[in-house]
Amino acid sequence: MSETFAVAGLADLAPLTASDAQIDAAVAGLGLLPLLMSVVHITGRTDILRDAGPTLRPQYSTDLSGSVSTDLQVELRAKAAQAIKTWRDAGCPAPHLPDPLQLREMIAALTGKSLDPRYEPLIAEELGFGGDARAFQWDKSIDQTAVDAKPVLIVGAGLSGLVMGYRLKQAGIPFTIVEKNSGPGGTWFENRFPGARVDVPSHCYSFSFVRDQRWPELFSPWPVLRSYFADLADRLGLTSHIRYETEVLRAVYDDGSAHWTVTLRSAGGEEQVRVAALVSAVGQLNRPLIPDIEGQDAFKGVRVHTSKWSDDLSAEGKKVLVIGSAATALQIVPELAEQAEHLTVFQRSPTWVLVHPEYRRKVSDAEHWAMDTLPGFARWTRAIMYNWALDGSPDHMVIDPEWTGGPQAVSAANDAARERLTRGMKAAIGDDPELQAKLIPTYPPYVKRPNLGDGGYFRAFQRENVTLCTDGAARFDETGIIDGKGVHHDADIVVYATGFKALEYLAPMEIVGRTGQRIDQFWDDTPRAHLGITVPEFPNLFLMYGPGTNLGFNGNLFFNSECQAGYIANALKWMIQDDIDAIELKPKVYADYSARMDAALSRFTWSHGSAGNWYKNAAGKVIANSPWPLIDYWEWTRAPDPHEFITTRVSARIDSPPTAGIASWP
Repeated sequence: MSETFAVAGLADLAPLTASDAQIDAAVAGLGLLPLLMSVVHITGRTDILRDAGPTLRPQYSTDLSGSVSTDLQVELRAKAAQAIKTWRDAGCPAPHLPDPLQLREMIAALTGKSLDPRYEPLIAEELGFGGDARAFQWDKSIDQTAVDAKPVLIVGAGLSGLVMGYRLKQAGIPFTIVEKNSGPGGTWFENRFPGARVDVPSHCYSFSFVRDQRWPELFSPWPVLRSYFADLADRLGLTSHIRYETEVLRAVYDDGSAHWTVTLRSAGGEEQVRVAALVSAVGQLNRPLIPDIEGQDAFKGVRVHTSKWSDDLSAEGKKVLVIGSAATALQIVPELAEQAEHLTVFQRSPTWVLVHPEYRRKVSDAEHWAMDTLPGFARWTRAIMYNWALDGSPDHMVIDPEWTGGPQAVSAANDAARERLTRGMKAAIGDDPELQAKLIPTYPPYVKRPNLGDGGYFRAFQRENVTLCTDGAARFDETGIIDGKGVHHDADIVVYATGFKALEYLAPMEIVGRTGQRIDQFWDDTPRAHLGITVPEFPNLFLMYGPGTNLGFNGNLFFNSECQAGYIANALKWMIQDDIDAIELKPKVYADYSARMDAALSRFTWSHGSAGNWYKNAAGKVIANSPWPLIDYWEWTRAPDPHEFITTRVSARIDSPPTAGIASWP
């Protein structure tokens, strides 16, 4: 019903004009596994995969080698180069689409194991040989009047809000996105502190339906990501649907008319709009957590949370204190160490870090060439970075109740992971037993969020101008912080690298449901949602990145957001096609899902009592994370199950004339 931008298919490639020598040089530096997959698309045969022999699961997130021996790699690259030259000389005929058996063989080589056949349609969808495999489609011809009667308000223009808007645009369903910031991107619009970058490979930390993005580095810094979202908002035709610098104050559901009345606030004041459905895409990591330290207001210098970093704030020649030692600190500390006269890091507890060999690696010209010109190369690069082999069996993160090997681990696999992580961290810290003792945790790995870096955080403490304080930040005074042992630390700038109020879902919005109860009252201290999306007593309210959907062992938020957007779009399709005004999750479905989730979460390291983490509520129950393999979540979110919902038809309909309400936006 709506024109959308063109999504590249497998055959949409740049012309191959490289010489033999150029092909040989490029092939020598490419990731082996996606190169072999490209040869299959070129030749239509999988012989080269058999020549490679058994491959192994990736050793780290950007490992594309399959652990094939160096000598064999040389031989395989020569065969691949010859296949590419032959394809070029033949005029680059249409790439071969693998049949089901070939696809299975390709996936097995990619993952280093035979996967459950359930994964095959999911990975094929991710590969998107024909373009956007998740594009919205109506099941039957629909009167546009019925579609127009279901206007939707999306709250947030981060990655979830953008994909939700794009699916609704494909459907022709009227929608508006409201965003509190002055631009799109959510977390990546707000976080611009020195060193900020994603710790998931960019080739998979991106939308599946955008295939032409050129990532300059494997792990993108914030300016690249900010530009990515701004560019996509325009390319996807969403900019005209977004109202920036607009906040939702309150949303109240009216059972009589099956609509939400939403109070908005912008520079022009407050206004109310009525919509048939409300989608929260506000995420979890957008409200800064500032620790309650005595005397903060007495400090005369600059206090700043990393998410509020100002472009004109410089640490050059300053005395800087950083409170926090987890993911954000890993990124900002090396940068501040280069600038500050002196830097002190206050560490409450150490964090486990995977020292990644390619964390700051640039994407080579040869890799860009291959992604532009070789069929399937970019797609299979993305696929391998999902590490599908790990999806159903994260043994290193599961508690073994029979484990007797000591409190430093929760299982044999977890202990082996501890040893691997420890080796990498020691190499980065250097030969300083005292510093190693402070920086290497004694609790089991993966109890807290696993972090990624190049070791620069640890190397910073080898500098003379950097101090690690493990005695706590007891109180502020006018010129700095006094630690738990009474030592004063002078400061011009205090940086809070302390994370977010991740479990205060939907705050500070006031969401009032069918019974008059606010959603925070309904949840109390234990937010839950069926599939992280729907909640009883709150009809036509859909959550994205809701409770229990933070990915703890595989995938990334783009995958989940695409699943959730598809589920919500299909819920609206069901309502429009069947003339339903409201759908409300049944309480028993909610209760059963919550019980299953609690049981599944109890098996994981996050539930272990050896250390705290931001996933847990005050009672120690894990709220944020998902225990489900991606394959399960993908299958469950294909479309709503009508048997799980109470449906309602009402006589009152939403009237959205051009002069009022959502139809006139923006």
